[in-house]
Amino acid sequence: MRRRLALAGLALLSAPLPLRAQTGGAQNGVAQNAGAQNVAEWRVGAVFPTSGHAALLGDEACRGLELAIEAHNATDGARQVRLLRAEANDPASAMAESRRLIQRERASVLFGSVVATMGLAALQAAEALDTPFVELAAPADTLAAGGGRRFVRAAPAAAAYGRMAAEALIHGLPGPLSLPVEALRVGILHETSPSPEALGAALETALREAGLLIAERVSHAPRTGEWAALVQRLRAASVNVLIHAASEGDAAAMLRALAEAGWRPRVVMGAGPAWGLLDLARAVEPALEGVYALDMPPIESAPGWAQGAAAFAQAYQRRWGSPPRSGLSFASFVGARTVLAQGPDRAALGALDLPEGTLANGWGWRLDERGQNSRARPVLLQWQAGRPVTVFPATAAAAVPV
Repeated sequence: MRRRLALAGLALLSAPLPLRAQTGGAQNGVAQNAGAQNVAEWRVGAVFPTSGHAALLGDEACRGLELAIEAHNATDGARQVRLLRAEANDPASAMAESRRLIQRERASVLFGSVVATMGLAALQAAEALDTPFVELAAPADTLAAGGGRRFVRAAPAAAAYGRMAAEALIHGLPGPLSLPVEALRVGILHETSPSPEALGAALETALREAGLLIAERVSHAPRTGEWAALVQRLRAASVNVLIHAASEGDAAAMLRALAEAGWRPRVVMGAGPAWGLLDLARAVEPALEGVYALDMPPIESAPGWAQGAAAFAQAYQRRWGSPPRSGLSFASFVGARTVLAQGPDRAALGALDLPEGTLANGWGWRLDERGQNSRARPVLLQWQAGRPVTVFPATAAAAVPV
């Protein structure tokens, strides 16, 4: 009973304000996409990696989706949602499982994916079968490039990470770092996989447009063994701001390589959801202390901005017996909760217009012509005392850079 009440409170807190007074409208949006399903059940599919290097991120994102479904079911007895999971760990299995969920299990919407290649495969299957696909995490441009009529991305696209990096370096960090903007020499390092590559390209574009100097942009294979050479190249370029887009394993490997080389730029900044994971801190602490990250809003954000953070953290703690492992589950919850409240119809979601600060983690909602939520943006967090804390922008900050 305590858990149900907690979920009910979380549901009310996190639902977009206009939707709380429009239950009938949300029901109609759901019903339009339910097909011939039992009126008392709405089936949704989850396509996330369950093994391999991205399994932890996939599990964390899926936990947010699961809490969103439980919150929905706690407050909407007329239309219960049933979660159907896929065992997908590569593009081929993601496509096959997506087809199975839609054709055999009668899922009327798919959620994913963390891994862009898997998300793209799931999207292709969903589009072919005229079913909505909602991306809750992966920022790669390839997902929205086709402008499919059934695609929605609730989370930030790669370009938003680039813009946030430029804003933070120009307006948020020069004072604390005692470095003028013109003295910054940025090195961009990224894995050769779709989301990190998209982040690397977006970072370079945004920083150059802002007038910042890109001293180096270097790519590396996932789980590379060339760390000593990569670090030497960045050091030789006199990089004083290093931004790395990578998986959890390569993020840890890069930090270890910096320690082994006895060199560390003035600013070390990660990009992407791997850099906000508590598991990364456990793997490399204290090397992560003071490191920045461009990531989705963590629990430690300004309470007046991320108004649902405390309630979400409490519900997560009750459900799994530990704190959220990153802001990824929180973002997944927010995106899924918005879609579940409105119904997965692209037109209905496209008509939704919520200013920033409306949703539980500080985001708003407005889809562009490609299905991208243009009011979801990352923040700059910093690892302080073993916790990821938002430090920029000021409206979201729970602490100052140290």
